[in-house]
Amino acid sequence: MIQARPTLSQISKALDLSISTISKSLSDSPEISISTKEKVQAFARKCNYRPNSFAASLRKGYTNNIGLIIPSVLNPFYAKVLVGIEKYLDENGYKLITSISNESAEKESKYLSILGGGYVDGVIICVSKETAISNKYKQIDTLIGEGTPLVLFDRISDLKRCDSVIIDDYKASFNATEHLIINKNCKNPIMVTLIHQLQHGKLRAKGFIDALKKHNFSTDNCIVDATNTDELNTKLKAILELKNVDGVYGANDIALVQAMNINRSLNTEDIAYTGFCNNSKIAWNPGLRIIDQNAKKMGEEAAKLVLQRIKNNNIKEYHTRTITTEFV
Repeated sequence: MIQARPTLSQISKALDLSISTISKSLSDSPEISISTKEKVQAFARKCNYRPNSFAASLRKGYTNNIGLIIPSVLNPFYAKVLVGIEKYLDENGYKLITSISNESAEKESKYLSILGGGYVDGVIICVSKETAISNKYKQIDTLIGEGTPLVLFDRISDLKRCDSVIIDDYKASFNATEHLIINKNCKNPIMVTLIHQLQHGKLRAKGFIDALKKHNFSTDNCIVDATNTDELNTKLKAILELKNVDGVYGANDIALVQAMNINRSLNTEDIAYTGFCNNSKIAWNPGLRIIDQNAKKMGEEAAKLVLQRIKNNNIKEYHTRTITTEFV
């Protein structure tokens, strides 16, 4: 009895032919007679035979699969990066296997271990928050040491033996803060952030502080940081109720949206906003200008880098591509 997903061995026994003959018949080899090929192919169709692509990949030495690990699929930024990666890989004959770490170092390590087991030719990853904060990259180092091409995107790390795609977080933050000061005439802007523990979050904070210093503004108590939204809500309510805030720079999407929500609930004076934010939120505030990270472009560049490394793994230099941000 042939099982739901038949194997070459089972077809071989059913037709009393060698596995080699079955395999060559299914690949339409000229070594096999037409009558035998027709017999084998007809039987294979009847029992819904499908070739084992993973086994074939092991024989060939490559899979034409790329693994992707992202912290969240709910964040529109990562969704757009995924679209950019998938489009470029599809155009170049590669398939994408996507995993979601949910900011967990443990889940991330598990997925890296699975992907490193021969399922993919290369890996693209935005490291989880837990990994970035701990600065421990054992599983990633292991994968790189085994010769698997790996590309990091978005979050900065101290890893040296891999390519990366980032933006200029400092410059984007500096320019956004100057927009509040110069274009919105803000005298008392604050920064809100949920990523203060991450390296790119620290760069954004530095850009904000340096812009204030350039215009001789006080930098005392001007950054509202938190590790979760509840903590951020509590801190923001206290500040917006007591402090004459006229501008808010959001270092990340969720923090900026939280500030906008709280301001509306408190019905405080008009406040100008800017920062990193999903484009769909523009409708909430017609005057809002946000930093567009060109997520699709970031994904495309990450895909380009991993394929370049796959096709020429002897390249000694590692590259960091900086994607240009836009103010929209």
